[in-house]
Amino acid sequence: MYQLNFPNGNVQTYNSVGELQNAARLLGGEAKLIGGNGKTFAFVPKK
Repeated sequence: MYQLNFPNGNVQTYNSVGELQNAARLLGGEAKLIGGNGKTFAFVPKK
């Protein structure tokens, strides 16, 4: 599972990194890898 952390403290999990990246794009931002395990990402809103 891949985890996407939002600035407001919410966390969502996805079955694939592709789903996670697509969800971040649909929410108006992008996902940046923050975990050493390659499965934890932070949501970064586009300015």
